[in-house]
Amino acid sequence: MRKTLFLLIPLLLLLVLEFSSTNKRNPNIYLIRNNYVGWVQIIYNQEGFNAIEKDNGKYIFTIPESGVLKTSTPDVEYGISFEEFYYYDEQNKQQKLDTDQMIHRHTIGNGESVSSSGKIEGPTVQRFFVGTEAELQNHPAPDYPVELMK
Repeated sequence: MRKTLFLLIPLLLLLVLEFSSTNKRNPNIYLIRNNYVGWVQIIYNQEGFNAIEKDNGKYIFTIPESGVLKTSTPDVEYGISFEEFYYYDEQNKQQKLDTDQMIHRHTIGNGESVSSSGKIEGPTVQRFFVGTEAELQNHPAPDYPVELMK
């Protein structure tokens, strides 16, 4: 009886955690121009820009040649998901990127500065590097865009 109970308790805990998990989110697909190497920045909550498209439950981020995508979407959706990254060409032919080899330092944050009236926050900026580890060494991470601070 004790052995059975000893084995069932961890299993029950795993099931409870799986079903009560609220940190799952819709997956993201990132479409990046063919042969792009460099930092990608996605800047949220930008008036006058398009919202991030959603197709079959997945968010589609089409990154422009500059590597900077501004969107009116208020903020990134947080949680656990599998991201997909693709190079695409003029005919929209897609080639999946190996995330272990080609995607590095994926971060999300927002700018902060302190004025006499208190803390001021800038919009959320998501960024990651596209390229090999060797190429990353020649591309320092960009600072938070100063022009976003208000």
